[in-house]
Amino acid sequence: MNDKRMKDALDGIARRGVPENTNLMPRIAAQLERKSPMTTLHTRPVTAILIALLILFMLSGAAYALGRTLGYLPGYGLVDNTSGLRVLAEPVSVTRDGVTLTISSVFVYPDRVELIYDVQGIDPVNDGYSEQNINADGKAFCGPQSSSDGTGLSDGDAALRLPDGTIIKRMFGNEYQQNVFAMKPVYKTSIPADVNEMTMLLTCIPNARLGAVPENWEVPFQLKAIPAETVVGAHVIEVAQPTPMPTLDTSIVENTEETVLPAPVVTVTLQKVVPMESATVFYISIDMENKDPSLISIMPLNVYALDSTGEKVWLIGNYMWQPFEHPVGSEFQFTTYTKPAAGPVTIVVENAVAVYAPLYTDPPQAKPEEMTFSFDAGENPQYGQTWDVNNEFTIAGYHIKVTSIRAASFKDIDALNFPFGSQGFEYGYDFMVEGDPSIKMQPLMKILSDSPVCYLSNGDMTQPTSTPLHFIQLCRDTYPKGTVKVNIWQLSVLVENTWQVTWQP
Repeated sequence: MNDKRMKDALDGIARRGVPENTNLMPRIAAQLERKSPMTTLHTRPVTAILIALLILFMLSGAAYALGRTLGYLPGYGLVDNTSGLRVLAEPVSVTRDGVTLTISSVFVYPDRVELIYDVQGIDPVNDGYSEQNINADGKAFCGPQSSSDGTGLSDGDAALRLPDGTIIKRMFGNEYQQNVFAMKPVYKTSIPADVNEMTMLLTCIPNARLGAVPENWEVPFQLKAIPAETVVGAHVIEVAQPTPMPTLDTSIVENTEETVLPAPVVTVTLQKVVPMESATVFYISIDMENKDPSLISIMPLNVYALDSTGEKVWLIGNYMWQPFEHPVGSEFQFTTYTKPAAGPVTIVVENAVAVYAPLYTDPPQAKPEEMTFSFDAGENPQYGQTWDVNNEFTIAGYHIKVTSIRAASFKDIDALNFPFGSQGFEYGYDFMVEGDPSIKMQPLMKILSDSPVCYLSNGDMTQPTSTPLHFIQLCRDTYPKGTVKVNIWQLSVLVENTWQVTWQP
């Protein structure tokens, strides 16, 4: 991989999958989104990965109440109408050969357009996400693997056409979180004030079999204006004086180098509350005192609510586990699975993960060579072959050491975590990592190889563990040979504690 920032690479992976014809987790995420524009992903527990139970407020029927400019729509999120909006006048559906494409939401802001559409009716035999197509050639399905566009976009990325013929392409990257989903594209552009109609253009439906599912869609839609300062959807209560809760006392933790590392002091703050008829939405933020400059995010692990009767209420998290999208102190949205009992509600956060990426902060906190090591794999590495190494690194004060490397294969990782199988990523290396056993961590590494391509790994940043630990990364078709360079680009550290913050209606 070249020196392009890892964040851009991750953006591409998250939204478009890995190179060539590989079907991996980004396709699962897109599949969930395709089933319904209301689908949400939550990191933990698994039961929270649910289709949101709230009916999406279509703007044609939403309440518009004068007052604060911030509103909330289920399935979409916060709507800031400080400067005025144009929105979808009414949902639009087009059906061709039994396949129905529906545009359910459009928001035209002064600097961008956000769109949500859904597709129903694709026969499983022509659906690249279906189980029967797990091992099919990815190039047979619509997506970056079957497109020749060199911009990073693909035939499965919807474009917009204005009445004067201007074509607007979808933005690249995750500046707006929903843009990671194929069917929630964002267009970073300013639309002329007199434009009240557009046409969505789509060469092919994401991950539909090419030539078997209708292509070259053109779906016109109308817009209507919403005056500035008009609340769109439900009212949002901004919590005036949140009470931060410290994570740990000022004790110290000893590491393997006999130096001391101050325990992190983390705060959880309740920022916003949206009471609705059948549920309540909470926005919380997580921050750290005296944080290391390489800290990019703090992600909650297990979040639930306790209502006034003491009943536990499960929460649905409307975010993906992608730390670069959630800077330290940013908000996480959670919706109650059911309506809490009347009275105070306590939000409970059990444990969090601090994510450090010294190479990809602005400015960078380390040079690439400081986070890179190499070993000589020879010209014919064999499964099980081992190399003893002694490579030490320090990230945010945490010391880690790579002590050995073993030639590994797909059978060495938990295949249950990869429902699409290896997809050709069968050959790679197992890195033994040691550190302070009292600190649970998860380093993420990247084998720097353009050929073969290396991608699939067992590294789960949501489950830091005690060292020593094994990090395995696999490559397609063969082992990297000769001098193999490896980059340590991210470190996740578990912050164990329970935080509570209470909202009194």
